[in-house]
Amino acid sequence: MTIQEENLPGDEPTTQEFKPQHADENNTKDTNDSVVVDVDTLEENKEKEPASNLSDTSDSSASHDKKTSHGTRGKGRPESGRDLGVWEHSLEDQSGCMSTWTLSFLTPLLSLGSRKVLDAEDIGVPSQEDRATRAYETAVESWNEQARTTAEQNEQIKKQHQAKLEKCSTDEEREALGEPQLKDPNIAKALIKAFGPWRMLFATMFYVLGAFLSFVPVLILNRLVRFFESGDSLSDYDEVPHPWAMVALLGIVPVAVSILQTRNQTIMAHCAVYVRTAVSTLLYRKSLRVSAAGRAKTSTGQVVNMMSNDTAQLQRFLQFLGLILSAPFQIILALVLIYGEVGNAMWVGVGYMFFLAPINTLVFSIVSKQRRKVLKYSDLRVKMMNEILSGIRIIKFYAWERPFGNEVGTLRQKELDALTKLAYTSAIGFSLILMSAPLIQPILVFITYVSIQDDPLTASTAFTTVALFNIMRFPFAFLPMGMLQYIQSRISLKRLERYLDLPELGEYVAPTAPPGAAADSPEAQEGSVTIVDGTFSWVDPDAKPIREVNEVKPKKERRRSSRRGSAKDSEMSNSIRSADSKSVGTAEETMAPKETPITLQNLTCTIEAGSLVAVVGEVGCGKSSFLSAILGEMESIHGSKIYVPRPSRKEESAKTQGIASITGEDYMSYCAQSPWVVNDTLQGNILFGREFDQERYDEVIEACALVDDIAVLPAGDMTEIGERGINLSGGQKARVSLARAFYSRNTKIMLMDDPLSAVDAHVGEHIFSNAINGPMSKHVTRVLVTHHVHLLSRCDKVIVLEGGRIKHEGRYSDLVANGVDFAGAVDVSKADESAAVAAEDPEKKEEKKHEKVSDEKKAAMKKSGKKLTSDEEKMEGSVAGSAYHHYAEAGGWFVAFLAIAVSGVGRASEVGTSFWLAHWANKSNNASDSGDPFGTSETNRYMGIYALLGVAGVLCLTLRAIVIAVHRL
Repeated sequence: MTIQEENLPGDEPTTQEFKPQHADENNTKDTNDSVVVDVDTLEENKEKEPASNLSDTSDSSASHDKKTSHGTRGKGRPESGRDLGVWEHSLEDQSGCMSTWTLSFLTPLLSLGSRKVLDAEDIGVPSQEDRATRAYETAVESWNEQARTTAEQNEQIKKQHQAKLEKCSTDEEREALGEPQLKDPNIAKALIKAFGPWRMLFATMFYVLGAFLSFVPVLILNRLVRFFESGDSLSDYDEVPHPWAMVALLGIVPVAVSILQTRNQTIMAHCAVYVRTAVSTLLYRKSLRVSAAGRAKTSTGQVVNMMSNDTAQLQRFLQFLGLILSAPFQIILALVLIYGEVGNAMWVGVGYMFFLAPINTLVFSIVSKQRRKVLKYSDLRVKMMNEILSGIRIIKFYAWERPFGNEVGTLRQKELDALTKLAYTSAIGFSLILMSAPLIQPILVFITYVSIQDDPLTASTAFTTVALFNIMRFPFAFLPMGMLQYIQSRISLKRLERYLDLPELGEYVAPTAPPGAAADSPEAQEGSVTIVDGTFSWVDPDAKPIREVNEVKPKKERRRSSRRGSAKDSEMSNSIRSADSKSVGTAEETMAPKETPITLQNLTCTIEAGSLVAVVGEVGCGKSSFLSAILGEMESIHGSKIYVPRPSRKEESAKTQGIASITGEDYMSYCAQSPWVVNDTLQGNILFGREFDQERYDEVIEACALVDDIAVLPAGDMTEIGERGINLSGGQKARVSLARAFYSRNTKIMLMDDPLSAVDAHVGEHIFSNAINGPMSKHVTRVLVTHHVHLLSRCDKVIVLEGGRIKHEGRYSDLVANGVDFAGAVDVSKADESAAVAAEDPEKKEEKKHEKVSDEKKAAMKKSGKKLTSDEEKMEGSVAGSAYHHYAEAGGWFVAFLAIAVSGVGRASEVGTSFWLAHWANKSNNASDSGDPFGTSETNRYMGIYALLGVAGVLCLTLRAIVIAVHRL
């Protein structure tokens, strides 16, 4: 692979027109929710493709947007997103103030979607404020400022704690004082400041204002119903507002509420995308810079989980933010208005709400525990499947399919059992207790009202009370969910803060010459590497203790959970956890004894620019760590530095005239011992996002002995390579990785970790003569870790490592003359060469199998193209009736029909309560007007039927949830 400055996903400029596949290559992906991507274009592409320029510059954007918007729409109906100008600027960036508030800028896209199936090309580029570059730059600046502020506060806390310790006279007092309580950087404050606190404040104000305006139609309805009950004519009505004005307000106010809530949702959607994109890129950068000690406190799975689940938790919480802030005020205001209608009967509803409060807490506690249990078994099952897929060859060789299948089946059954309990608990808890509360409250209130009030229940009182309970229904039902989402978001934020606060690798590789080096000395030449008494380790022994990213349970809770869990599950999770932790570290790190964490000690050497240096030594002596130290991937001990002189940016710009810069990109290339191949074409694996240079490409594949392999592949160098290079042999993967490292012309330093171990003798000789020591690598500093003794005489220098120290250094002939024994450090016999050839034989046999493919089959494979897998099929248009038929049949026809019937009966009961309430109020008014008001028996009859309809609706609501859960499971 090529070592470059870490580019954000989405920061790399693209040189082609906007296509969805380029967005996939350049941007962070997620399977559940989309992360807005960033597509930028190099300046030189303006001359090549002016029509498809995706530049981020916003100069004169208003006039350009209007021309693009009106010009394309005035020529006729657009046939694609390009006709709408979305390849240059998003529709939102082209819109004005009014269309932004009303979302009318989406009308052309929706109109286009009514005529064709929309795809990524029709959606176009993201809005300027949603770009990953902007999100990351503002977020990282705010986070760094927050980290600096927290560090200063912690220093003050330490000083105060030290002062208190000095005042303590006994050891008991010092022990009672304990450790200082240090603060963590607050990522929530950093994100709010980066996105803009005023924008979030305005969005919240819009939601709160819309929530309060939603009460206006209810009050107007009350006035109108009372006007109709009075029987007065319009000419006799002299109050304000006029009935016709109230009717107009019944149409205007809901529209205003809709606009305010839409604006809130738009701003919070931008905020959610911003937060997810910013946090994802922060995690991405942190994963590249975290130290080995920090990596030991987490695992790859946890980082992926934070990128997907934790960012999604924050995104969902932002959707509940306005509701959480306004729901309590909505509920209180609704109760106040209900009190104005029914008087003291309102307190029955309040009492019912207080009665439900502990029940809500209990329900959410049970659901939370069951949800954690589901996630536990899901994680174990997924990890088990990952291990099975990684070692599928061994499982097949030993015929272990059945026992491993039983293990997966056992975990899956436990997961299904937990899911079943969760579904039933959620169905009963949410439907019977939470969702039914607004249905039961009016029944209790009306029963109390007719019992304690002398006045009859009028239509205005009844419908106003029901309308207010309906308004209260949404915040009352979703406020607990919002609070639960808030708790989950706080947990996610704490995990993110602890991970982002992990120690990072120190920048000990200096881009300058060593102090005191003369300008014409070898140490000062560009491309040289100088180490002066350097000591490096994977873990800094003097570093402060690092906290776990995940919260550690107390001992009692862990003991209780271990009793509940089976020993088998504990064993499995421990093995998986240990496997994860092992995968993080390097091979040499695991080999190194725990009592000697220092890997490389007292290194002093100079690798001259343009030279070929071989690094040899016994297994575990630190050869790979030596290369990692040059890369800056280790911990510097006692301020050790490595000097790699580079030109300044101004000097490099003058040399290259702006064509390419080697100050950051491609200055140093690294070929790892384990070849790294991605799911792309063979050519894409070599280019790795860089511009295609035919001359350089042909030179590289010839030097790396890939010409014959490309001729054998079905579609040549455009053949798609599977995950982990599944359709390539070990030697082919090694040569592809080496070709990727050699492709860049700008590389000045090449680090190769035994790239010849995976190829046979004659191929290794070809690679060494043409690539490593050929004209292609002229003027490139090459550091080669190898075990082949016959190559040492052709190297400019040989470095012999032993126990993490440089034991010998010099030319091979001089070392031999001095009596240096290379036995154990290199393979002095031909046995290992023959072993390498024997090890390569299966690969060569595999290649020969490819060569024996018939011409007809080869032609068919050529015709099929470069794709290794076929594109996923997708249906377009409306959902076919067969899909509903299949879904109903999967869960059982009886259950499906029962769910529909129960839903219909329940909905009819809810609607019937309104009609019965109107009928009751009408009869009560007529009886009062005739001078014969309802007695107790008649009131109880109407109330009983009303309560019966309400209870039927609650029971059907609960039964529907249970039936749907049964059908789904």
